[in-house]
Amino acid sequence: MKNIKVLTILLIILFVPVVGFSEVKKTYYESGALMHEFTYKNGKREGPYKEYYKNGNLKEEGNFRKGEWDGPYKEYYKNGKVKEEGNFRKGKLEGPHKTYYIIGKVELETNFRKDKLEGPFKEYYESGKIEVEKNYRKGKKEGPLKTYYESGKVEFETNFRKDKLEGPFKQY
Repeated sequence: MKNIKVLTILLIILFVPVVGFSEVKKTYYESGALMHEFTYKNGKREGPYKEYYKNGNLKEEGNFRKGEWDGPYKEYYKNGKVKEEGNFRKGKLEGPHKTYYIIGKVELETNFRKDKLEGPFKEYYESGKIEVEKNYRKGKKEGPLKTYYESGKVEFETNFRKDKLEGPFKQY
């Protein structure tokens, strides 16, 4: 019987470091409501992550891999509507990214590559009409920029090259 206990303890000591030890962590508000829930593995966040408002509604959710954000990510307003959504890859923003007004309409549409703005950038009025259109390349403004009045008419237009104004500036 003693040999079995010793063997069991030795197997645990040898096996746990190889497999990795994971532990679900939960933190709570003073009221007792759940604040966070996530998993640690080998001292780093690993797997699903959720944070809650005091009212119990989800505040943000995402995923961690080796201690870094990795995969889809969403942030919410207190009323439960989506505030922001995007994707991470190895801790950096990657791919389409949107932010929303509290009423649920899109506020910004962007795209990221390795944590830098890349491609079309659109900003909208709360009414849903386009306010600003521009383009990014490696995190810098590149190409035409147009702003619009809420009526839909062009307010001004110009051009950027490597994040600097280039060419004519037209205001209407």
